[in-house]
Amino acid sequence: MRRRLRMRCGAAALLLAFALPIAAQEQSASVSGRVILGVQGVSLADLGHSVVFLDSGTPVPPTRAERLSIHQRNARFAPDFLAIGVGQTVEMPNDDQIFHNVFSFSKPNDFDLGLYPAGEKRRVTFAHPGVVQIYCSIHETMSGTIFVSPSPWFAVASTQGDFVISGVPPGRYTLRVWNERLPETRRELTLAPGERSRLELSLDAGQP
Repeated sequence: MRRRLRMRCGAAALLLAFALPIAAQEQSASVSGRVILGVQGVSLADLGHSVVFLDSGTPVPPTRAERLSIHQRNARFAPDFLAIGVGQTVEMPNDDQIFHNVFSFSKPNDFDLGLYPAGEKRRVTFAHPGVVQIYCSIHETMSGTIFVSPSPWFAVASTQGDFVISGVPPGRYTLRVWNERLPETRRELTLAPGERSRLELSLDAGQP
């Protein structure tokens, strides 16, 4: 009798363990759409990278670890642009046969990894949202950009402007669009449980 009861309890716990993630997934919302630039003769790709992200007003760290890296290869950063969430760590391996150094003056995420040789890697955890410009103190041609989103709900728009942000908890957010060369665009947004919101976001070209 006790054994049968234990088996039933175990089966119920197993079903609950599967049901909880499914229920959470059904409750989560998503935002998708396109970033557009209403200027003839200029494409969004001409103006660098664009990141669409949701800001809840308080920095939200990622719920799970993700391995991210920027390589030093052929005296270049690869990739030279990376979007991450606040609290994430970026590894910076030296793939070249020469010494490199990675540093940034972008406060409050400024850092200096010092010189290190081929085959070594060092890492940085970015505790604050914002734009981080990175350089190598030895090679003036080496430069890159890390965009640190205040939340894990972000997407880098494609060259056509398309983006998808999924797994968003219901709530009120400021939807923000950052571009390397244009003023930021903002829109207030409220997402209901399970909502699939699709938007068209226009960037003001101004003077890029």
